[in-house]
Amino acid sequence: MKRIVLISDLQMPLEHRRANRAVINFIHDYQPDEVINIGDINDYTAPGRWSAGQRAEYGMNVRQEAAYTRRNHVEPIRSGYDGPYVLLGSNHGERPQRYLSDRAPALYDSETFREDKLLRLADYGMRFEPKRYDFAPGWSAIHGHARGISLARYAGGTAINAARKLQRSVVMGHTHRAGIVSETTGPEASRTLTGVELGHLMDIRKAAYLGTERLANWQMAFGLFYVDGATVVPHLIPVQRNGSFVVEGEHYK
Repeated sequence: MKRIVLISDLQMPLEHRRANRAVINFIHDYQPDEVINIGDINDYTAPGRWSAGQRAEYGMNVRQEAAYTRRNHVEPIRSGYDGPYVLLGSNHGERPQRYLSDRAPALYDSETFREDKLLRLADYGMRFEPKRYDFAPGWSAIHGHARGISLARYAGGTAINAARKLQRSVVMGHTHRAGIVSETTGPEASRTLTGVELGHLMDIRKAAYLGTERLANWQMAFGLFYVDGATVVPHLIPVQRNGSFVVEGEHYK
């Protein structure tokens, strides 16, 4: 049976540091068959449209953010896990390229500021899937920011909307909500589509854009999938506010 760990939105350097370390320690202990990072591994605050003309635009630049993520996530992962690791393309991951194309088109370079190049994923034996990754029979992993996916206001709702559109079960990030929704149709309940939203691994105290009260319908979590032939069983692992969680009876903190 194949075991796949799916890491939710970290948006480094806005990550929950204890949760990030706990997930890395879990991966070292568990040695999954594959790790999929659902995207938004970096926030890339400076080139964000909300930062334009603000102090944040002159903060940590994209190369500094990428170096921070290598030091605090990529390299620690590789210090104890050498299995497959796949990063998905995402809206935050696209920020550096969009910033150049929108604000400085004469300097635009489609390669240099691509996220996998900034993070030097190839140096660590990690893969980049810019749009969609069909990782198990009948299942696709996407970040969830693509046009045409209807956003829902409840956890799992956006993912099941994406599943209906793709006609495949979907696991996604982007919404920062954690939920699983299934929908069964056909004669004798012959077909089931499932949508999974992975939540997030951010420290919302660092998310200034949420306002002083930091009000958000977000849940900290990540995913663990079991794949046995055509059978795919998704699980969400809730993460507590202190960054701890329990998997298969083991407490990580």
